[in-house]
Amino acid sequence: MKKYVFLLIFVFAASSLRAQFVGDVSVTRKVLAERNGELVMQLEIRVARNAVTRSQSWTIIPELSTADRRSVKLFPHILINGRYQQHMMERRRRLVGSYWAERQPYMVIQADGKNDQAFRYEMKVPYETWMADATLVLRQIQTSPGGRRRIFTVDVNGAVDTQR
Repeated sequence: MKKYVFLLIFVFAASSLRAQFVGDVSVTRKVLAERNGELVMQLEIRVARNAVTRSQSWTIIPELSTADRRSVKLFPHILINGRYQQHMMERRRRLVGSYWAERQPYMVIQADGKNDQAFRYEMKVPYETWMADATLVLRQIQTSPGGRRRIFTVDVNGAVDTQR
């Protein structure tokens, strides 16, 4: 009888742990090229329905930089919120508004747990000569309950295409 009780507890614990795993967030580089004096960047962002738990958020910051990091260009970030994080952000904005010094995201995506989603991130900035030797890197910051943060860096094979 004790075996069955322990087995039942184990199965219940395993099923509750399964909900804690994070699903997929993928970012694919579509275009990173110099065109008519501008740097054109297009990314495709796919967010699986279970990409974040209810109380998590992901911040994705595209960064173009040279190998020695003397020249760096940070692009506007993308914010992916779980359901509770989205409610908290909306509540904060209603109560106190947004701070003038706060960087606003390019887009806010709510992972609703029901549907997979796909988005296009497009940015154009004036082209500078150092960008020919730069690569695109994604900084990903996972924020979990209690304010714990984990930072990941992903190189998306992002050399700038300067050929026409």
